[in-house]
Amino acid sequence: MFMTDLNEPTHAQDLNLTLHGWELYDQEQKGLTSGSYGFIALKFGDTTLDSLINDHVKPALAQIGYETIDLRDVSQAGVIDNIMRMHIRDCAFLIADLTHENAGAYWEAGFAEGLGKPVLYICEAEKFEKEKTHFDTNHCTTVPWRTGGEADFVQELIATIR
Repeated sequence: MFMTDLNEPTHAQDLNLTLHGWELYDQEQKGLTSGSYGFIALKFGDTTLDSLINDHVKPALAQIGYETIDLRDVSQAGVIDNIMRMHIRDCAFLIADLTHENAGAYWEAGFAEGLGKPVLYICEAEKFEKEKTHFDTNHCTTVPWRTGGEADFVQELIATIR
């Protein structure tokens, strides 16, 4: 039961959504609204990559006003695929790590690109120099990273985001 005022209960079926409300809902579903966070798509379980993201990328982007999340940061009830789609629809940009050629990271980047979200690709430098990434992304903006070069990588990533 919903309350319109303290004395008059209203049932859910008595509520109406205005045209403006439908327009806002439609914009949300199409990813036309953006939050103030970045979404990170990556392979889980790589300790080097985890350290790069948690110890360098997230703190650096927080300094320029962006929280960054990946699905490990999300603890919500529901179907994880729907939660992931919601976070991608609401993000300001998406960072996809292609080091491991993770199909999920490619899918998430494609979903974001389909919504018109800015997508930044990152990849371990040696892998990127030797093998490149999939031909659908090898011409896109990719910021390579390497262990020991985190400070330079973060500076380039921030410059690219800006």
